[in-house]
Amino acid sequence: MRRIWGTMALTLLAACGDTGGDYPALLPTDRLLVEPALPAHAAEAGRDPAAISDKLDARGQSLAGRAGAKPVPGDALLQQRAQDLRARAKALSQQSLAGDCSDEDGADCAPN
Repeated sequence: MRRIWGTMALTLLAACGDTGGDYPALLPTDRLLVEPALPAHAAEAGRDPAAISDKLDARGQSLAGRAGAKPVPGDALLQQRAQDLRARAKALSQQSLAGDCSDEDGADCAPN
């Protein structure tokens, strides 16, 4: 019986060992509480927000103009596919529910 208790005690003590090394290093407080780094354009935005918003609007318009100037590859195919899907959706929306149909209704009813 002494051997069993001794073995159990050694097993428990071995399980308490730190096989992975020391605890992970914690993040130091001086790095946690530091002011966030702001991008270079933030100072300009702080001085004159209206100028920045005007610049952003102008840039957005120029990007929109460039995007609209290039044809989209396969645009005709996409438009045809969209039109086909709209027609299919309209046809499906005009069908009766399966529970409302009898066997004589035929094509106007949704399949079960």
